[in-house]
Amino acid sequence: MKKIKIFLLTLFLLGNAAGPCFAGEDKPLTLEQKIYGLSLFWKEASYNFAYFDQVKDLDWDATYIRYLSQVTKTQNNFEYYRLLSKLAAELNDGMTYITIPEQLVKENVDFPRIKLAEAENKAIVIATEQALKDEIPIGSIVLAVDNRNTFEVLEQDVFPYISSSTEHIKIDLAIKGNYSLGYGLLAGPPGSEVTLTLQLPDNSTKNVRLKRNRTGHKINWHSSENIARKQLAHADSVTGKRLDNDIFYVAINNFTDIELVEKFKGMLPQMQAAKGLILDLRFNRGGNTLLVEDILKHLTFHDLTGAKSKMRIHNATYKAWGKFAGDYPWAKKYENYFLGQAWTEMPPDTLYSDEVEVSEKNVVPTAILISRNTSSSAENFLIYASGAEHFTTIGEPTFGSTGQPLILDLPGGGTAKICTKRETYADGRDFVGYGIIPDIHVARDISYYLSNDDLVLNTAIDYLKKKSLTSSDEGLAKN
Repeated sequence: MKKIKIFLLTLFLLGNAAGPCFAGEDKPLTLEQKIYGLSLFWKEASYNFAYFDQVKDLDWDATYIRYLSQVTKTQNNFEYYRLLSKLAAELNDGMTYITIPEQLVKENVDFPRIKLAEAENKAIVIATEQALKDEIPIGSIVLAVDNRNTFEVLEQDVFPYISSSTEHIKIDLAIKGNYSLGYGLLAGPPGSEVTLTLQLPDNSTKNVRLKRNRTGHKINWHSSENIARKQLAHADSVTGKRLDNDIFYVAINNFTDIELVEKFKGMLPQMQAAKGLILDLRFNRGGNTLLVEDILKHLTFHDLTGAKSKMRIHNATYKAWGKFAGDYPWAKKYENYFLGQAWTEMPPDTLYSDEVEVSEKNVVPTAILISRNTSSSAENFLIYASGAEHFTTIGEPTFGSTGQPLILDLPGGGTAKICTKRETYADGRDFVGYGIIPDIHVARDISYYLSNDDLVLNTAIDYLKKKSLTSSDEGLAKN
């Protein structure tokens, strides 16, 4: 480690910097402020980031020095933040990223009036403004962007700025694009034009030229009926309805709404009248794990075990002693502190079912719908649920990222997040970087977007119809 030399270099370059007294979003950052922001992120990640072992080829100190020279060449605040985003992406973690100030994104990034999604590693058109519906049919595949192969553009211009250790998530985010974080296959300067080479549903090809002018306009979107229906899932934190075949459907779209549990409990009488339950977590990006537990207590007769976690710990004196581990036997036990590899573990959380009265429970065969959007505390929900036999997950692998982020304020109004907590199943199995694998997989191909049916929901209904919908199923009974 070259940390002493690096800190000296940093201090020299900082010179007379004003410390954390930052310029506003509309003021150019000084060189000193840019170096401060870079150094702050590097320093805090050095001490707190939980997944350095997952980026074994990354020399974090050398990376800092390389980016230090690049920071001095950034011409404006947006270039600076893009550089920081690229640095964060080097850590290859979905909970470690840079949020660019909103005004900077607005001034520098826009998209044409079409929406893309990933299917089978292809960029699929899933929506256009009404004026483009005949020129660009839904289901068209983007083969090239400005005469460059789509994957070439992704590899060179988009992937380097995406923070994710989960490969299927990285390509999903890259194709779809993220306005607030300033990246995407079709992202570019506002008002600029882009030429797309498309493969149409009839297998013919054509070029279309589009203007990047989506932001700030109310657009009347044309999409498949299926897409429009899927968007309804975002209407409220929790929605429910009775389906045919004696099945009740509940969509839980977040774990942030403080009234979520009460809303859920309000549906319990309807749930209890059904013999099967579908829980839809496909649009749930997480929130508060305490709300997860409060919901699950109504859905099990048994205690459930959640994720276990660990985080790095620091002790300045132990670190100092650890430097001498190679010279003195007594110092060997402190070596991990010197190497930055000392950890403290937290045992798995336990959900105690008896905290909820039996009369307020609904324990029946339950299908949990999951997708690539299911993340954070929603994944914690699935870890708890994996311990109960009456839960079956259906859909596609989840986001594969969770862990408590450390939030840092950066010069110019942006923020940095650094994942500080490493979570696994209670038995030590990893899911970060992979996603939680469903019991029943439903592939996301082009038909997923074009079908008028909800293929995942239909799979769940068929599964529950084939199952014996009685409370005597193995794993359901209270005793």
